[in-house]
Amino acid sequence: MIYWKDIKSDSSFVSPFYDDSKPKYLTFEPDEGGWNNIRMSMETAVAMAHAMGRTLVLPPQQGMYLLQKQKNDHRNGTKQQHQFGFSDFFHFDSFELEHAGVKVISFEDFLKREVLTGHLKEKGTNNNTVQIPITTKNSEPNRTDWNGIGRKEKDMLAKWMRTFTTNPVWYFDDCMVAFPSTNQDAQKRFDTMVDDITSVPWKQHMMLHKGHPVDVKASTHDRLREVLAHRSDVCLYNETYQNAKVFHFMGDNNS
Repeated sequence: MIYWKDIKSDSSFVSPFYDDSKPKYLTFEPDEGGWNNIRMSMETAVAMAHAMGRTLVLPPQQGMYLLQKQKNDHRNGTKQQHQFGFSDFFHFDSFELEHAGVKVISFEDFLKREVLTGHLKEKGTNNNTVQIPITTKNSEPNRTDWNGIGRKEKDMLAKWMRTFTTNPVWYFDDCMVAFPSTNQDAQKRFDTMVDDITSVPWKQHMMLHKGHPVDVKASTHDRLREVLAHRSDVCLYNETYQNAKVFHFMGDNNS
């Protein structure tokens, strides 16, 4: 992601996995750390949704660490905002206008579009449609506006999202995420390349690049070998993941 240079071709890029007739989604749980962690995890979600050809679903407004104090009101007497969504800080409409392959919707729109219509099924079933959870005896059924949720509702919502979405466990210290071309032959070629790289002890191929960085125009094999470093594997965005209706990134240590 290059912020300091406008690369014209980036704005026209559309993922080979994108299919406007069969929309797929990427949902995510905000990081629980400070603002920089929260921001970077969101930026990662944007980049991943773009690469996967998925519509990014923004989480509802909620408390963010160190940004949720309620002690001070504004001078005019109005209450200071203490719960936020990412659209309070970033202009996602501009993202969509500038980049052909970026699609963003709110959590509320996602629930109305896919859950209330019965398009989503619980894991391991073909018939059980996903039902929006009821938080209290007095809460409304089929609630779609979750803005302003507290900690308990946030945790409950996260657990609920995991019951019907595909949740990858990609640990950065073990593997590196990679995206093959869309066909099976390309995926097999990629697997063969990874097997070739990982057949050599990682310390050996790391020493090859010590003081000798790979050229940006080098072969895919050489660039992957350098970036893989000490990791033993590649987390491949395979056909199973590609076919998932909703891909969900968890926000705790299990993700």
